[in-house]
Amino acid sequence: MDLSDLFAINGRVSGTKTMIKQVNGQTVKKLVIGKFCWWAFFFTAIYAAVSKKYRTKGFVAKMFVILLILVLINFGLSYLFDGTDWLWNLLEGVYFGLMFNTWYYDQLIKNGYQEVHNHQPVEFE
Repeated sequence: MDLSDLFAINGRVSGTKTMIKQVNGQTVKKLVIGKFCWWAFFFTAIYAAVSKKYRTKGFVAKMFVILLILVLINFGLSYLFDGTDWLWNLLEGVYFGLMFNTWYYDQLIKNGYQEVHNHQPVEFE
C-alpha cells in the first residue's frame, strides 16, 4: 500500500466490477460495487474485519492502517481547530464510505484477481 491508494479520490470505482481468480482449479468470483458504503461509514475498519464479503488477504490490515492514518490526521486537525471534532469525525466517516470499495478493488488486484469485462455487443444499423 502506498499513499496514492489513500488519497486517490478521483480514481474511485464506478459501477459494478466482477473480479475472478483461479485458486486450486476453482474460479473464485468477487463483486465490487462502486457505491457509497454505509456500513463502512458507520463502522470504518471494523466492518472489514467482521464482514465475510470483504475477506481477502491483507485487506483488514490495510483498513486498520488507513484508519490509523485518518485518525492521526483527525487528531491534528482537532488540535489546530478547537471545537470542530464532530466535523472531522463526520468527514472521516464520509471519506471511508466513499473509498471503501475502491480500496477493496485495489487489494483484489494486488491479490491476483482480474477484472472480467462483460461488454455487450454493439449493434450498428
